Amino acid sequence: MDKVVLATLGCKVNQYETELIREQLEESGFNPVSFGEKAGLYIINTCSVTEKAAQKSIELIKKARNRSSLLVVTGCYAEAEKDRLKKMFPWIDLVVENKEKSNIGNIINGNGKNHQEKETYIGNFNAHNRAFVKVEDGCNQFCTYCIIPYVRGKEIRSRSLSEVLREMENLAEQGFKEIVLTGINLGLYGTDLNPQVKLANLLKKTECLEEKIRIRLSSLEPHLLSVELIDFMAQSSWICPHLHLPLQSGDAEILKRMGRRYTLEEYRRLLRKVREKIPSVAITSDVMVGFPGEEESNFSNTYRFLQEMKFSRLHIFRFSPRKGTRAYSIKPRIEEKVKKERSKLLRDLGNKLSQDFASQFLGKTLTVLAEDQPDTESGLRFGYTENYIPVLFKGKEELKNKLIRIRLTEIKEGKVLGKVEELLQ
Repeated sequence: MDKVVLATLGCKVNQYETELIREQLEESGFNPVSFGEKAGLYIINTCSVTEKAAQKSIELIKKARNRSSLLVVTGCYAEAEKDRLKKMFPWIDLVVENKEKSNIGNIINGNGKNHQEKETYIGNFNAHNRAFVKVEDGCNQFCTYCIIPYVRGKEIRSRSLSEVLREMENLAEQGFKEIVLTGINLGLYGTDLNPQVKLANLLKKTECLEEKIRIRLSSLEPHLLSVELIDFMAQSSWICPHLHLPLQSGDAEILKRMGRRYTLEEYRRLLRKVREKIPSVAITSDVMVGFPGEEESNFSNTYRFLQEMKFSRLHIFRFSPRKGTRAYSIKPRIEEKVKKERSKLLRDLGNKLSQDFASQFLGKTLTVLAEDQPDTESGLRFGYTENYIPVLFKGKEELKNKLIRIRLTEIKEGKVLGKVEELLQ
């Protein structure tokens, strides 16, 4: 049996697409192995959302060089830099565009690029506790710093309700207790279907699934979060009370330059509305530092706004110019040293906000999905609550991939500890 190495960088959509490729190749006789092993086929699924992601993509391509192996490169970095890749790394055998990524199995097996007119499903999200289900591709928002509409396409491409529900049912039957719905711009799901549907419609349909699971939403653009979806989450017992709503900047001037489609006041009102309807909700966010022209006063505004919004977790990343975007030519650019300093300040704030959020639930019992692997430092088991609090607890091997009720007992050295009270399923 031929061996294949699959390496993935970037978002949950990329991870989903790699799983789809893996299953196609397994069906045709390939055996997936880890990067350290020798294989006849290497597939690198790249990312280009930041310069750091692009550099990691390059490093993986270099690492995969093997004259006796077939090397296939795909993903967003390959889409953005196809010609450059071929010049830099002439040993790459095949560069596959994002639109052909789901057909890689057929291409490798010599079946050409003829797409099959049939629905495709992931049968088993390999080596993961939770499964991702991609429901949408494409983005037409064109934020000034973002390369994604250029490498993923501006056309919105949604999967049908029936196809998504069948895949979710199948994954639930395979034993997954949590499914994360994801897309390049999840809030635009269904806007291209005829008749149009909304993300809220999809969530309501999941009530009919025979296997009961909990469902988590990946990133949602704030201006696309509808009142209907908030209301449904508030009354649902299986939709996780967790929303990831990218902010990017807490300064009005910088936010406008970024081309974001909301004001700070609109964002503030949205969070107030969500918390009124869903008191236990976790709201996580992305924040960019060092956007061109970000003065100390702009950064200070962002810092204060983050404090005010009381996020439960922050993902901080530094601006990196992406060729082809409008922000690529905006000046003045911020020095890397300054960006690093600001990043650290926001990471420290994010850690404090995370602990403040978790402390609200000490003494309360929440539902945790136990991970496969124990925490390496403490030896305790690990899992996330429905509202995305990471918890460590004592537990036996058989608890892995189970939903359990855990009472949060204390926060010690920045880590939330809990005690198992009940096994649910």
